Amino acid sequence: MDVLTIAILFGHLLLGVVFCFFGNRWLKIILVVYGFAAGFMLCFTLLPIVTSLSDTLVLLISIGVGIVGAVVFVFLLYLGIFFIGFGGGLLLCLLAVSVFNLNILDWFVYVPIMIVCSLLGTLTLNNRRIFISVFTAFIGASALAQFINQLISGISLESLLLKTDQAIYATYSSTVYLVALAVLFVAGLVVQLTITSKKKN
Repeated sequence: MDVLTIAILFGHLLLGVVFCFFGNRWLKIILVVYGFAAGFMLCFTLLPIVTSLSDTLVLLISIGVGIVGAVVFVFLLYLGIFFIGFGGGLLLCLLAVSVFNLNILDWFVYVPIMIVCSLLGTLTLNNRRIFISVFTAFIGASALAQFINQLISGISLESLLLKTDQAIYATYSSTVYLVALAVLFVAGLVVQLTITSKKKN
């Protein structure tokens, strides 16, 4: 197991705990982490497909794009909040795609996904407390469930990064992943809503 795989695996653990249980309370920290993770993952996944750069160069560029993503999400707060809802919706849609065994590249699948994700992003902007709690708990629970699934089912960089349709299906249809996701999501949501209601009072 290489250093990158270990780093991404423990990134799932750390991000999962922060998002799942502290999403609403530590919003700016969440936006920094989320912006970095979104920029890094997008770049790290797409660059090898569209270029023939070395692995080291891809990693360095991905880190740079991640830093830019973090800065953008913090300074453009509402954009960051929108993408928390959008990202949570995307995870939900990927889960549905794997359950119904659909091809995400078919236009009649990805167009509705984009519409649903955009609507959920807008709802998150308009109802921040509830929707940020729901989506950060869900995103964090998903990362923690992925961590648990990897430990139990075998560690694989491809499935950690969800690089292929097979990796997406294998992860989101795993019983270990689904059970861990459900338990952690409920726990995270209860903790977040309890913390924010005390703060509000």
